[in-house]
This record gives sequence, C-alpha cells and structure tokens, in this order.
Amino acid sequence: MVFCILAKNKILYMLKSLKTFRQDFYILLLVSLVIIFIMEIYSIQETEIFKGAEIVGAVVLKLCYSIMASIVFYFFSVHLREEKKRKQILNLLINHFDKLKSLKDVWFSELYFIAYNKSKGELDWPSKDSFVENYYPSSEEIAIIARCTPLTLTRSGDLNWIDRINTLKNEIQPLCEEIFLLSNNLKGNEISLIGQLKTCQLFLKISVYKFRSDEGVIIANENLSFIEPELVNFLSLFKEIELNIIKKIK
Repeated sequence: MVFCILAKNKILYMLKSLKTFRQDFYILLLVSLVIIFIMEIYSIQETEIFKGAEIVGAVVLKLCYSIMASIVFYFFSVHLREEKKRKQILNLLINHFDKLKSLKDVWFSELYFIAYNKSKGELDWPSKDSFVENYYPSSEEIAIIARCTPLTLTRSGDLNWIDRINTLKNEIQPLCEEIFLLSNNLKGNEISLIGQLKTCQLFLKISVYKFRSDEGVIIANENLSFIEPELVNFLSLFKEIELNIIKKIK
C-alpha cells in the first residue's frame, strides 16, 4: 500500500515536471518520432526509393533513436533534479515572502488600531478580528490614518513612529537581500518591486529623521502627516507585491 502511494506520488511529480520541460526538446522529440514512423513504414517496402536509401535510412533511424534516448536521459538525470532544486528554492522564497507580509501586517495593524481609536469615527475597522491583513486602503484613507496617528503613540516598545518604522525597515531590508539571492526564480518585474521596496521613499525619509533624532534634534511633528505621501507609496508597493507575487507564487 505504501509502495503504491509512493509510486503514485512519483508519477504525479514527473507529470508535473513535464509542464516545465524545455519546449525545443518537445519539438525535437516529436520530429524524431515522426521520422521514425515514416522510415519504419518505408522499410517494409522491398524496393529502394533511390540507390543507397537503405543505408541512409538506417543512419537516420539510429540518429533519431539516439536523439530520443538523449532527451529521455536528460529528463530523468537533469531536468527532474533541477525541478527538485527549484521546488526547494520556491519553498524558501514562499517562506521569505510570508515573513515579509507578516511584518507589514503586524505593523499596519498597529498603525490602523491607533488611528482608528483617535479618528473619532472617521475610520471604520477594516477587519472582523484585531489583525488587519489583505486590506488595501485608498490614498484618502491613508491621509486620515496619517493625520489621526500621534507621532509619539505606538503599541510596541518603540518611543515613536520614527523608531517604529525604522525597526520595520531594519527587518524588511535584510529579507529583500535574501530574496535577491534567489532572484533567478523571479521575473524582472518581480525583482524590480522588491528593489523598490528595499529603497522606498518611506525608509529613506525615516532614516533622515532617525539620524536627526539620534543627534538630539527634536521632531516637532504631532502626527504622521509629514510622511503621508511615503506611506501611500509604501502601501501601494506592498499591494503590488501581495497581488502580483505572493498570491501567484503560491
């Protein structure tokens, strides 16, 4: 019974691997099969079509059989091994993207919770529970969130939102670097989105404010309106990453 299950899983895995097999090899295999079929039919005839046709036919047949054997050998010895490695890398990528999304969801839930409690009815809680995920606020809604969030009020151990966003930056950027190491398995536009996230305007602006704060400069802003455009850009980037990469890669 166990052997049957293992055999079934192996067959299913090979069938799935056929979907990613090189297209030119499929064409070469088909052409070889057609030639073999034609040559075998003509070999039944006793008379040669032209002088030396039998020798030419034998050479062509051997060549076609060799091509087919090579393709089959490549599939089992190279392609299946590469598919296994690609699957392992894909699982690692999924894990990185899950962490990326989780970091953003925790941060955004904290941000929205404070803004919601300070908004005096301007905002509606967007989730059925205390955690906000898979929610993409409009730019108008982000403007309200920024205006209603006091700079010095967080739910984490950070003193203010400059520190909180800086903490988020220090968590997200190393993850982006790890994703870049596996970028051979991503499309060009996907790599571009991760690059934009790593160097987004929100992180750049917060780095400047963090430096000033560490130097003893008092940040006089009462709320987060001073980074509203950067918040819009950051959340828009994450929306694209979640919809165009995370959901598709799974």
